[in-house]
Amino acid sequence: MQDLRQELLSIYGIGEETADDMLLYAVGRPIFVVDSYTQRIVDRLGVERVKIFGISGEKPYGAYQDLFMENLPLNAKLFNEFHALLVRLGKEVCKKRNPLFNTCPLQMVCETGHAE
Repeated sequence: MQDLRQELLSIYGIGEETADDMLLYAVGRPIFVVDSYTQRIVDRLGVERVKIFGISGEKPYGAYQDLFMENLPLNAKLFNEFHALLVRLGKEVCKKRNPLFNTCPLQMVCETGHAE
C-alpha cells in the first residue's frame, strides 16, 4: 500500500489527504484519512501526541494519521465509519466558529470543551 500511496503522491495536485481518500474509499485499503475536521477535533481534545509542529509551524499530517492507525484495528470499513463520524461531529457540533460545546458527546474528555 505504501508504494501505491507514494505513486499517487508523485502525481501533481495529489496531496496526502487526496491520496488517502483514494486508497480508503476507492480501493478499500485500511488507511486513515485526515482532514480539517479530524485535526480540529483532535486539537480541541488536547491530544498530547499531536502537539508536535513541523518545520513550517504546521502540525504534520502523519502525526494525526498515526494516532488513529496505531490505536485502531487496521480495518478499512472501521476507518471509513470513524472518519464519517468525525466529519459529522465537525460539521454539526465541533464547528470552526461557535462550537456547540454543551451538546458535544466528547465534552467530558475535551480539553477545550471542559474549559468552556
